[in-house]
Amino acid sequence: MLKKMPIRLRLTVMTVALLTVCCVGLTLILNFSADTMASRIDAALVLPAKEIGENGRVDESPQSPSSSIIIPVPSDDSQKARMDFRFKSIIYMILVIVGGGFLTYYISGKALKPLDTLNGQVKNINVHNLSETLSVPPTKDEIAELTITFNEMTDKLNSAFMMQGRFSASAAHELRTPLAVLQTKVDVFKKKKDHTNEEYNALISVIEKQTKRLRGLVGNLLDMTNMDDNGEQSSIFIKDIFEDIISELSHIAKDKNVTLSLDCDNSIVTGNTDLLYRAFYNLVENGIKYNIDGGTVGVIVNRLSKEEVSIKINDTGIGIAGNNKKNIFEPFYRVDKSRSRQMGGAGLGLSIVDSIIKKHHGTLTVTDNENGGTCFNVIL
Repeated sequence: MLKKMPIRLRLTVMTVALLTVCCVGLTLILNFSADTMASRIDAALVLPAKEIGENGRVDESPQSPSSSIIIPVPSDDSQKARMDFRFKSIIYMILVIVGGGFLTYYISGKALKPLDTLNGQVKNINVHNLSETLSVPPTKDEIAELTITFNEMTDKLNSAFMMQGRFSASAAHELRTPLAVLQTKVDVFKKKKDHTNEEYNALISVIEKQTKRLRGLVGNLLDMTNMDDNGEQSSIFIKDIFEDIISELSHIAKDKNVTLSLDCDNSIVTGNTDLLYRAFYNLVENGIKYNIDGGTVGVIVNRLSKEEVSIKINDTGIGIAGNNKKNIFEPFYRVDKSRSRQMGGAGLGLSIVDSIIKKHHGTLTVTDNENGGTCFNVIL
């Protein structure tokens, strides 16, 4: 029942209960002590006055026990005093309990007023004003800490909602673009009754290209949504993964006149081979795609400690501006939109890489390469 009460009323009830127990106990103790003391006073031995002889001396002759001790009987005044004491102690006990209850209710209301204020502010928060922060009380107590924590939570929610909004808008745009191209080509094609073989081949080529783009985009979106399960975990030689990646991408690097290099120790990590392969494949492929003619892409792997392995993938390409580094891991974000589209990118590659690394409890950061270009740092 107490759990359903407001905190203010709950504190009052608990305080009144505690006061009742203490006051009842104290009253019983006081009444018992008073009765004991009064009984001792009433039962005190009273010796009779001794007679003085004719010579003026006190008569020391022995007296019989019955005549030497007088046991007084409690008087009516003593009984009345006891009853008055009991009655008044009960009255005072009730006054203390009632007064303590009202005082507790008043003080708890004052103490919980900042919480009521916070509650009112929280009720006004909705999806449209998550960016607004609550005023932090200057008390530096638990309520102030709660307010700070709530502000941090709303900031994270606001960032998540904004990212979700950008993701939805970008996904809709990326899906709409190839569909619009297909629709336009079909409409133009339908306006003519007779078509040459070249026109048929051109239409089929556009359909194939845009269908491939749609299939790749949908596949990437499905990969992002199915990233919750890491799959089968095993011990992986990092060197084996990068040797396979470099071998597979060597023809692309040759066409771009980009040199690939690998400096890797025998480090072993635990994870999903397919996911890590895809993550590192994307990083190396991006280093090749956005490189300069005659550039290089280097992979350096070394063990930092018993628990951590460092993987650095650096290139001598066009680089990434400082204000773009914090956003490149967001879905559909592209530093150069026109260049990315020319190379078939939808802005999902680095977002997928970041998700894979996080699923393996690792970190992914991007810095500038000393010789120009970009360096991606992975810690697993």
